[in-house]
Amino acid sequence: MTQPPAGRDDARGVRFRLRCWGARGTLPSPGPKTVRYGGNTTCVEVRTRDDELVILDAGTGLRGLGLHLTVAADGTQHTAPAHLFLTHQHSDHVIGLPHFAPLFDASAPLRITSGDATEQQTRTLLQTLMSPPLFPPLSEVTERVSIASFENGTPAEVGARCTVHRFPARHPGGASIFRLDDGRTPGIAFAPDNELDYASTDAEVIAWRRGLTLALHGVPILLHDATYSDTELAQHRGWGHSSALEATRFAMECVAGMLVLFHHHPDRTDDQVDAVVQECRQLVSVSGSSLRVIAAWEGLSLTV
Repeated sequence: MTQPPAGRDDARGVRFRLRCWGARGTLPSPGPKTVRYGGNTTCVEVRTRDDELVILDAGTGLRGLGLHLTVAADGTQHTAPAHLFLTHQHSDHVIGLPHFAPLFDASAPLRITSGDATEQQTRTLLQTLMSPPLFPPLSEVTERVSIASFENGTPAEVGARCTVHRFPARHPGGASIFRLDDGRTPGIAFAPDNELDYASTDAEVIAWRRGLTLALHGVPILLHDATYSDTELAQHRGWGHSSALEATRFAMECVAGMLVLFHHHPDRTDDQVDAVVQECRQLVSVSGSSLRVIAAWEGLSLTV
């Protein structure tokens, strides 16, 4: 991939550039009814002000990103260091890893940081994904990958100006929420698997949600779990996901600039996602909020 001219983003005031490569949850759902929003599972590319590459999750969308990174229009190969952050290790968030083309280029450093696992647990995951019976044994590939984890609540640094903060999500087995800052300025929050559970009267849940609202306050772009409709929630409490309307309510409480509905249910058609967006925008309108609401689609590009 060609590098942007030095200072280009500084001149325009752009701190982060985001591109979505997969917005679906649970499992891939390709087909004629998911063409517009896409069927690949969760993967988001973020470029920092200094053009550092940050990847959020490694679902099946990671394959397309890998090809984009390694094959230029003229057929030549371009690689760059990549910082991959995993919210957790459920299959729809990691299954793209064995198919990430830069992984097989020894000149393309890859650093994986797990939000909810130790370094050894992440190393074991990578080795499992890339060994029989799931994949041919490729220990020479997995051993050169750099593995890290969040320790003692310390944020991760990417380059000179990007800081990645981790916050706990409510999801079976554990999961993380990431906030990417440019210096001290928040830019993007990523919460693909998170059960807000506004129906709960549990004091611990209410306190956790209040703390998360403060942690993500004023973030310009919030990508949040919108797996279910409100009517589906009753049958799925404890599954670790939110409804689109819950995500909208939460984004307004955070005073976010834009909500990007994410982790679409695999059975949700394009037309149904359109209807979900309209329902959320109606809630924003009656609430008198200035929040913008869209649904993530493959190829969506945003700047902060």
